[in-house]
Amino acid sequence: MFGGLGSFIASEISGTVRRNATVIGLFAFAALLLLCAGGYALDAAHTLLTERYGAVAASLWVAGGLVLAALVAFCVGLFVRNRPRQPRPVAATAALAAAPLAARMLSSRTGWRVAALAGIGVLGTILGRQLFTGTDEGEA
Repeated sequence: MFGGLGSFIASEISGTVRRNATVIGLFAFAALLLLCAGGYALDAAHTLLTERYGAVAASLWVAGGLVLAALVAFCVGLFVRNRPRQPRPVAATAALAAAPLAARMLSSRTGWRVAALAGIGVLGTILGRQLFTGTDEGEA
C-alpha cells in the first residue's frame, strides 16, 4: 500500500518540478526579449535625439534617463526591503511541525487519544490567537 502511495507522491513531485522548470524557462525567455526590446528602444530614442540635438546631447539624455530609471528601481527595492512582512499562518506552521509526531503516535493504540487531544490543543491555540489579536488570516 505504501509503495503505491510513494510512487504517486514521486510522480506528483516530478510533474510539479517539470512544470515549474517550464514556467521559469518561459519567464527567463520573456525577460531576455524584454531586455532586447529595451535596447532597441534606447537606440531609437538615441537616433531621434541625435537628429534634433546632436550626438553628445542625445547620449547625455539617454544616460540621464537610465540613471533616473536605476534610482527609481533602487528606491523601490529599499521600500520593499523595509516593508514589514505579513505573519505566517499559525495553522500551516503547526501542521508542518506536528506531522512527524502525529504519524508516529497514530501507529500506537493510545496514539488516537493523544492525537485527538493534541488537535484540540492546536485548534484552541489558533482560535485563541485569532480572538486576542483581533485579525483573521483572510482579512490581511
